[in-house]
Amino acid sequence: MKTKHIFLTTLLLLVAFSGCKKLPQHIGDSLQPNSSYIKVAFSDRNSVAAEVERIDSLSTKAASYSLVGNLNDPHFGNSNLSFYTQIGLTSNSLIWGEGATTDSIVLQVLYSGYYGDTLNPITLRVHEVTQDMSGDSMTYYSNTSFEIGDELANLTFYPTPKTEHLYEDDTVGLRVLRIPVDNALGEKFINDQTSGFTSNEAFMNYFKGLRFSCDESSGTGSICYFNMLNTNSFLRVYYHNDYDTTFYDFNVSDKYIRFNHFEHDYATAQSPITFDDTTNNPYLYVQSTAGVRTRLVFPELAKWAKDQNTNVLINEAKLILTGANGLINGVNNDTAMFSQPAQLVAVKANADNSYSILPDQLVGTNYFGGYYEPKKDQVWFRISEYVQDLILAGPDAENYGLFIYTYSGSFNAKRWIFHGPDSPDTINRVRLEIIYSQIDD
Repeated sequence: MKTKHIFLTTLLLLVAFSGCKKLPQHIGDSLQPNSSYIKVAFSDRNSVAAEVERIDSLSTKAASYSLVGNLNDPHFGNSNLSFYTQIGLTSNSLIWGEGATTDSIVLQVLYSGYYGDTLNPITLRVHEVTQDMSGDSMTYYSNTSFEIGDELANLTFYPTPKTEHLYEDDTVGLRVLRIPVDNALGEKFINDQTSGFTSNEAFMNYFKGLRFSCDESSGTGSICYFNMLNTNSFLRVYYHNDYDTTFYDFNVSDKYIRFNHFEHDYATAQSPITFDDTTNNPYLYVQSTAGVRTRLVFPELAKWAKDQNTNVLINEAKLILTGANGLINGVNNDTAMFSQPAQLVAVKANADNSYSILPDQLVGTNYFGGYYEPKKDQVWFRISEYVQDLILAGPDAENYGLFIYTYSGSFNAKRWIFHGPDSPDTINRVRLEIIYSQIDD
């Protein structure tokens, strides 16, 4: 009866909220005057349990940007990013013509950003994919790979993602990288023109695709973001035949297979992350590109509510994360070089390590939060409904906590370190701030 009463009370409050259009964070305001609100903060190791976990993989099929590079981070170790893509014809069929000969080939890709140190050179390599990357039945994850054959190109360069270049007859500068490709590819295309160029389907059966990868950097290194769907990204074959001198472009379409591949080696870090440890967490970590996530659990929350000997109505619950800068385990955390993600994601962890969307997120992003605030060096989430559900479930209910991820991890190379429940900076430890009302039977 008591549980039923609590449920009915909560339901009536929600109906009242809907009718008077109060802001979601003010649910329960009409029950008691402001002076009756009680605020409590959970912020120590006994009330917040945490651990850092490796992310097994994530889907990167058709990610907005294609990422390639090698990055050495003193806290996250080495990250090696590559990508695979199909290319296709830009016409219904292609006839090279009598006497066709390749003059040169260039692979041009449009920059969309970077992460890391662009003063370190990158050695980029492009290989032909020799295994079918067929379509709709497969989900392409960050640990998916395909067999490769000949190296078609390699280029050592300094990334210039903010510099516009003029090429050929262009009058508007482009932020692109141009990679010279071995002419042998053009000769191969011309020699096989009778079988592989009658249609786009025939071409993709003939030429499976490209893999972009890079060598390990000797310095910090960087990650380049490329927009392969832009019209300024293409493989261009310059050639002449008995009648003309011209070129032909192969491009990437949103209908083609394209995905990112990520590898991380945390053992190379100067200040390594301690994984899967709930006993001592001075610092917590999140990383994009299928790197790491943080799990947060509030083991004493439901018991605390039960010990109030009255019904607890959550008016607002805010999870607050604060960045950790300066020296971490004796090694500097360079947040100028390794800038913070613009947004994090909080989701409910399930028993099988999958996750579910939090009910608070459905209210709206302005209510839910998750955005990085530079002035405070903080990210907060409003999780009032989630906390209320934990309390209603009781102390004996299974609780697998929350996962904290970076947003857009399939095409974004950001990372962040924030204070954990055991941080020496006691003021900025991860904390859950609760404002609640006591409702008598």
